[in-house]
Amino acid sequence: MDKKNTLKINLDELCSAMENSSFESEYYLDLATGEIILLAENLDDEDGHKLRKKIDTETDRFEPIPQAESRERYQDMQDFIATIKDEHLSELLDVAIDGQGAFRRFKDVLLKHPEERERWFKFSDGRMTDRALNWLSDIDVILAKE
Repeated sequence: MDKKNTLKINLDELCSAMENSSFESEYYLDLATGEIILLAENLDDEDGHKLRKKIDTETDRFEPIPQAESRERYQDMQDFIATIKDEHLSELLDVAIDGQGAFRRFKDVLLKHPEERERWFKFSDGRMTDRALNWLSDIDVILAKE
């Protein structure tokens, strides 16, 4: 894209699309409308095939939305743990994120600490919002003011 494109985009929807790590679906940003488009692999209907064809032929119009990488999300957990004042909880979370199943164990530990869990959601959402805004900047899209 040669110039900045100002679009009204649902930032929450964009963040959700970036967080979705399903291999059965792809998300695209419509650079003409700002709409987030879900293209599921198992689209058998005629509309799904038309949408796929449209995306494949109008490549300048549809930008694939990248998925957040697990290493970035893992780094978010590490960075969050560094902000925890309760030494015991910090240690529990450090142990939880070691090895396979780290994300699930991390969330399980936070279930017993509702205030920190809520703080985690805000922290994580903030990081995802930053990633979304950085990606938009990378593709020369400016978020329209409401």
